[in-house]
Amino acid sequence: MYMQEILEVGIGLVFMWLIISIAAMQFQEWFATLFKWRAKGLEDALRSMLGGEGEGQALTDLLYSHPLIASLSSSSRRKPSYIPANKFALVLFDLVMTADTEAWPVKKVLADVEALVASITDPEQKKLAAEDFQALLATAKQIAGTSLGEAAIDSLKLQIQAYGDKHPELRPAIEMALPQLDAYYQSVLDEQRKVTSARQDKDLTLRQLRLGLLAMDAAYPNMKKTLDTLFAGLEEYVKEGEQALALGRKNIESWFNDSMDRLSGWYKRRSQLVAFLSGLILALILNVDSINIATKLWREPALRQAVAASADAYAQQQAQLPSEQGGQNPEETIQYLESQLRFLNLPVGWTLTAFDTGGKQCTPIPTSADQIFGFPGKSEQGEPVCKYVSNFPLDWSSGLAKLAGLLITGAATAQGAPFWFEILKKLVNVRSSGPNPAEKEKAAG
Repeated sequence: MYMQEILEVGIGLVFMWLIISIAAMQFQEWFATLFKWRAKGLEDALRSMLGGEGEGQALTDLLYSHPLIASLSSSSRRKPSYIPANKFALVLFDLVMTADTEAWPVKKVLADVEALVASITDPEQKKLAAEDFQALLATAKQIAGTSLGEAAIDSLKLQIQAYGDKHPELRPAIEMALPQLDAYYQSVLDEQRKVTSARQDKDLTLRQLRLGLLAMDAAYPNMKKTLDTLFAGLEEYVKEGEQALALGRKNIESWFNDSMDRLSGWYKRRSQLVAFLSGLILALILNVDSINIATKLWREPALRQAVAASADAYAQQQAQLPSEQGGQNPEETIQYLESQLRFLNLPVGWTLTAFDTGGKQCTPIPTSADQIFGFPGKSEQGEPVCKYVSNFPLDWSSGLAKLAGLLITGAATAQGAPFWFEILKKLVNVRSSGPNPAEKEKAAG
């Protein structure tokens, strides 16, 4: 019986929710840019993927310092908010393949020695100890870039022992580190012998990958466990004629995409919360009461049909949802939103009405008997007057209704502008498929 009226009220509400959702979407973008949610969320996700706090942070820093990742940021001070899966796989694979040549294990084992060097109080002695320490790392990198042998490892150990003799205060830490270095380099030699005996040294990529994983185990054991899982069975694929490198990158890309899917879900939940809060704040500022607006649309046919016609024209003109609506800052967006709602003649906004203060001072926060609650303003003649919000609810029942109407607006905004844009197009199509009774009567008359 009232299907046409209900449909038009629905179109009016959806159109209003769409307009406020677009404004809330702009607020959301400001918040995301201001607090760097995307970049921070991506960094947190990468840190978790790469081993958690400590180990994961160190690997994340290495990842961000790689030229392929650094090029994704517009500034050296900014971190990227998005990393393609293929670039992540390339960089991580590069870190693994060069892990043994970067002396990570040596630096990890000698971390206590490096900390003692930093604590030396004598500036000249500290500078000399730091230079000698960097020379040790350079030697470790040099021998890692060659085919390791007992002689090369013994040479490095002798240099480390000589470093301890030169700086006696570092000798206890060095003596504790030497057995760990022995264990690491012994595992490297064992791996080289295994590769040679199995006659698999023809695949240099796979050999370098295994040596890199050994270095990762010494420096970043948690990440090594993850990589072992991702690289499981690569030797078998090589035997079948497939490329281990391509398969390993594919596994890393799949792992990265799965993690980014979880990050997207987290970001979507946060975005919905921000959209709800933004919609509620906008509703409070502009008095966008969904219950009151629905009541007005139902009771006033002319208003209802005018809003429905505006929504119809909007849906036909917009092939897709506009990405922004309003100005370049929150104040301009609020003003634009208010103008749009008032253009539709919707009952929004707070009404300020002048009243007689009886000689008392007008102030929003009265603190004495000679003050009265109100908002100072000016009349049309430019004279100072005191105003109050005449459409503010005066009893608990109307207050609850007002609160419910504002909360409905906020909840509707949380659904997002794309959702309401699609709903609006569907409702407009339903309305246009049948004749409007009022329009039919006018045409007959």
